[in-house]
Amino acid sequence: MELSSAQWLQMNIAAVIAVLAFLLVYFVPTKWVVITLILIIPFQIIGSRYGSLTIYLIYLIAFVWVLRTQFRELPFLGYVGFIFFSYALALSQVPSVTLQDHLLYLFLVGSDFLVFYIVYNYFRQNRDVKHFLYLFLILNGLVLLYSVAQIVVGLDESSPFVGGEIGLRPAREDGRLSGPFKTVGLTAEYMVIGVFITGYALWMLKLSQVIRLLLIFMIMGNFSMMIATGNRGGIFTLVAGCLLFLFLFRKEMGARGVLLSLVGAGIAFAVSSIVVINYTDFNKLFDRLAETEIEEGIPDTRSKTWPQTLEHISSKPILGHGPQLKFSDNTYMRPGAPQPVLWPHNLYLFLLYTLGIIGFIAYLAFLMRITWSFYDGSRTPRETLVEDGFARLAIIVMALFLIDQIKVEFLRSESTEYQHFIFMIWGALTALTNKEIRDTGNSSNGVIRRTTHKG
Repeated sequence: MELSSAQWLQMNIAAVIAVLAFLLVYFVPTKWVVITLILIIPFQIIGSRYGSLTIYLIYLIAFVWVLRTQFRELPFLGYVGFIFFSYALALSQVPSVTLQDHLLYLFLVGSDFLVFYIVYNYFRQNRDVKHFLYLFLILNGLVLLYSVAQIVVGLDESSPFVGGEIGLRPAREDGRLSGPFKTVGLTAEYMVIGVFITGYALWMLKLSQVIRLLLIFMIMGNFSMMIATGNRGGIFTLVAGCLLFLFLFRKEMGARGVLLSLVGAGIAFAVSSIVVINYTDFNKLFDRLAETEIEEGIPDTRSKTWPQTLEHISSKPILGHGPQLKFSDNTYMRPGAPQPVLWPHNLYLFLLYTLGIIGFIAYLAFLMRITWSFYDGSRTPRETLVEDGFARLAIIVMALFLIDQIKVEFLRSESTEYQHFIFMIWGALTALTNKEIRDTGNSSNGVIRRTTHKG
């Protein structure tokens, strides 16, 4: 096959970019490489069905780290191996016509776990909870700016700021904010997580009055953007998170602190609601809440997807139907391709459909092992208040995720941005809540001895 001069030029440019990227990742200090990766995760550009620029950057960083032996710890490796074993079993159930789509999906999933190990090892060396909080606040600010820009542009898809590789993603036609994560459910989940991490930083960090005021506006921004998604499940996740936060930090807050927090959060949410409802086109949430109906114990918007998914699960309950749920348009047009199915809008049903009972158990074991590490870390006293409560914050973040995934699945092939964000968060929280023992009995200088996670 002969290539045209234009194709040769493109290949040469790609090769030069690849070499330059390798040199940058290899020689630039690790701190700035990882910080850059974390901050661009929600804004993946130059994407295609073969992955985005961020995915290839993740694989490049991992390759360089292997060369430089920077992966010093690989926690929960047995659990991760179990997950990929379940993927291998599920692949045995797929028709050959869809095999390429499944393998491409596994390529994307592989980048999720690489993000986890990259961020974990970075924060195991850094060991600075404040560094993570400041970094998250910058990330949250960027996500909020993107979302505000999407609201300002509104539903005008002809805007010059919409589309292209680096432009804003168009908002949904029904007037619901999708943000940088494309899916309203995942964007709402992010905003709820953002409320609690930002609130924790506001409470625990010693900040100037100007910065504290900025964080208050940032929390109101998270409230506003969650409301703008029109996602009803986000409200219930937010309420559940508030109750858990108040319970886990009841001793530090006291009765007065709990009351002030409830009043302050209520006022902030009310003001945010007024602004979104009266001054934007993204004001569907409370109308959707009022119209909610329950059909045989199932919310009306899930009355078709959940029963249909359960019916499909029953045909291959052990090994599942294969890693990927939806295929490319070209695949569906080929002879022998399966019929399209709806997203189940439920992570647990998604796992049962794609990976069967074995894959469901594998992922659940991985998530429970991470949660146990948070709980284990919460039982170890730390030197500062911000570190002492951080493991409990991690428990809250995981609880928010597990609850919210009842109404959405973060493992969609079109949601790699959010997958990377969640695995990044898990990596950082796991590293920074890792149980550490202050050996004051056998050592005269009180050296901290590290106990690593075992998979």
